[in-house]
Amino acid sequence: MREEEAHILFEINSTITNKSMQSHIQHTFFVPEDTDVIYVDFSFDPPHQTDVNENKRLMEEASMYYESKLPQNGEELIRNLLTLSIDDHDGFRGARHYHSPTQHVMISDFHSSPGFLNKRNPAGLWSVTVSIHALVTESCQFKLRVYKKPHSANKTLIPWRDKPLCQPIKENVISFPSYPSIEGPVKWVPSELHTHTFHSDGKQSLIEMAGVAKEMGLKAVVMTDHNTISPFEEMEQAEVLSGLHILYGLEWTTFYGHLLTLGYDSPTYTDWRVIGPLDIEKGIKEIRQHDALVGIAHPFRIGNPIGTGCHWEFPVESLSIFDFIEVWNSTRPGSKAYNQRAFHYWTDLLNKGYRITATAGRDWHHNEEINPLPAITYVQMSQVSEDKNIFRTAFLQSIRAGRISISYDKPLELIVMQEEKTYRVGDVINKDENQPFIVQVSSEEWDFNDRIDRKGAFMVIVTNEGEHFTGSIGQFQLETEIANKDLKWIRAELYASIDNGDPELVAFTNPIYMK
Repeated sequence: MREEEAHILFEINSTITNKSMQSHIQHTFFVPEDTDVIYVDFSFDPPHQTDVNENKRLMEEASMYYESKLPQNGEELIRNLLTLSIDDHDGFRGARHYHSPTQHVMISDFHSSPGFLNKRNPAGLWSVTVSIHALVTESCQFKLRVYKKPHSANKTLIPWRDKPLCQPIKENVISFPSYPSIEGPVKWVPSELHTHTFHSDGKQSLIEMAGVAKEMGLKAVVMTDHNTISPFEEMEQAEVLSGLHILYGLEWTTFYGHLLTLGYDSPTYTDWRVIGPLDIEKGIKEIRQHDALVGIAHPFRIGNPIGTGCHWEFPVESLSIFDFIEVWNSTRPGSKAYNQRAFHYWTDLLNKGYRITATAGRDWHHNEEINPLPAITYVQMSQVSEDKNIFRTAFLQSIRAGRISISYDKPLELIVMQEEKTYRVGDVINKDENQPFIVQVSSEEWDFNDRIDRKGAFMVIVTNEGEHFTGSIGQFQLETEIANKDLKWIRAELYASIDNGDPELVAFTNPIYMK
């Protein structure tokens, strides 16, 4: 054996067709003892569909299917997307949901590439997996080489599913849970639940993001990179520098939907690659074993192959298996059509008797936007402990219970009073039909910026029976009486004009429930 061959651990040049889209190709190879550094070179070609007519056809097909209007200027290039993940002999080593057609990965004790963990390279069987998220050309060639040191030297069939969230919602026959009311003084914890760094497809480090989060006044952030936990290695330093509570999370970026997982009890990777299109409940069961919450991210964003896996397409027996649904995604979320669909879908779930928390996620990838108007998820807690474990437990319990108010600025405070009892968002009221509800909505005064017009802003009290009361914000509070005979839930909403446009939703609360 020549010396050059001895350094190459694995090499393959392969041609795949578009019939291979939404599949994994796993290659196994042996790593000998004392392999300090492993290098992986990966490339694929062509990187995108070059046929102008085919690009246009794909855009039109996706736009019609997802009922989302896309720009048609003839310049869009719909791209192939192939990504790498690697397992060493002991398990998951890393992944990078990266969009470049040429990739170079280094794996070692201290200098691993973004997305890959720094630790000793164990001897034994390893595997490298090529995940084919999108393949919009008839065929594609990829080259893969693994080595110990640098060497010298037609119409696309898109396997969409049945859009389960577009099917009629069945009445919930499962009694929804009640959680203990918060006793004593309460506090809103401004939070961000959906974040990314350059360890996947973001442009920032965790430390950089945490610094901006501190400037924004946030108190808690969940780190949810795509399919990797390597940014967790920076969490302790980021927490010290920023003073934030940073929780372990992960965005399962699968072929059939993105699942946000929040608040693992330890730095834990749960593997999405072994989950098929009918296996999501199996995956959720594994996640829950680590005491994490699960929710659907941006359920109605346009999906394959434009936004690979972004539209939720996993069939589920009941939406009750989820702790939350991300009804607002990205910046200025109230203006986006796919968020409006998610908000209406959540409302329909409430009307059908489901208890599921609504959250917002900036889907934070970079800090390049000027005055981006992100929505802040305010989590209501009775204690804000400095102890990491105590805070995590209370924070997750409040999210699970729906003790959340979401706003571009200050949170809306919703209170329902019946006789001498007071209820807050997330509480469940045992109705006394002879006693009406007194409903109060208030907010601290907003720091209106030059994009939001305070004039004409108004609050709305909404129930399963529709809008019950609308009033101008005045002193940022309103009060009304509502008969409770047929009520299932109550929430508050705030509307305002942005950039001189029509009024749009800029804040809302989760409900107070009745049974």
